[in-house]
Amino acid sequence: MKTTTSEIKLFNHEGYGEGYLAMAYHVRDMNQLDRMIFEDCLEVDGAVVAPHINIKSSCPFHLRPEIIQKKIGCDFCQAAILADAWSIIEATPKMVVAFISLVKSKGVEQSIPYFERIAMKLAEVEVSWDHEAFGQIPDDAGDVPEDADEEYREEIPDMYAYHVIGYDELSEAMDLTWEERQSRSYKALLGKVRGVDDLGSLRDLGKKVYAMNLSRDQAGVFWYEYGKSQAKIMDDLRQRLGVAARGLLKQIQNANGNLATLGARLYKIQNGAVKIADPPAKHEWIIIWAAYHDQRATARP
Repeated sequence: MKTTTSEIKLFNHEGYGEGYLAMAYHVRDMNQLDRMIFEDCLEVDGAVVAPHINIKSSCPFHLRPEIIQKKIGCDFCQAAILADAWSIIEATPKMVVAFISLVKSKGVEQSIPYFERIAMKLAEVEVSWDHEAFGQIPDDAGDVPEDADEEYREEIPDMYAYHVIGYDELSEAMDLTWEERQSRSYKALLGKVRGVDDLGSLRDLGKKVYAMNLSRDQAGVFWYEYGKSQAKIMDDLRQRLGVAARGLLKQIQNANGNLATLGARLYKIQNGAVKIADPPAKHEWIIIWAAYHDQRATARP
């Protein structure tokens, strides 16, 4: 994919050859600032991200000003005012979604005083804790039960987070989809999983991808497409079952209380201990056993 920002071009070494030497020659030609960016930052999905101390780790994601600013389309100062007011209101993520819709419909200028008034009135009715009115706190009030560690485990935030300093302006200008912004190799992978037409090849592809270091988004999309392909292949197989396989499926449907006996017989047929004419193929046994286990689950009290 073509990129247009100077930061992201620092991670493209194609003009310097191949492999490690290409990177080495490119780094040698960089000025000091570019080399710092290359060494300290990462290139992720068409963007260059730089690390920073995660000072926002204790702030809920839905109350962060930069998130509110992006969703509403206001300036950062306005978003910070809204974030403060919603924090006082103790807004949940669902409440913030509703608040954002309200701001978009009424406008930012009218919405800010509205939420400030709500937050102010709520703060006025807050009851402050009078230490003297409650008397002295017992010595054992701070004792921690032995099993407290099981009941509550504090989540330790990551020390560093990342922010974007360079991105692919061309992809944004063209309004490319998430898939269109992925690498050529990943898009080829999606093409394979969507086009595979037999279970053996699908499972072999799944094993290879499982060993890859895909990002969470990429893995999620791949396995979703994997499931769709698997369901399509299974549907096609059900339409082309042989006579023996169809007969065994009918026996499973009518087994009622004899499922255990039938299961033992199926096992012997599959392993050749019991001979039948035109025994089911390997892929047909997948469907037969799936139907058997579904019938067992249905019959279980």
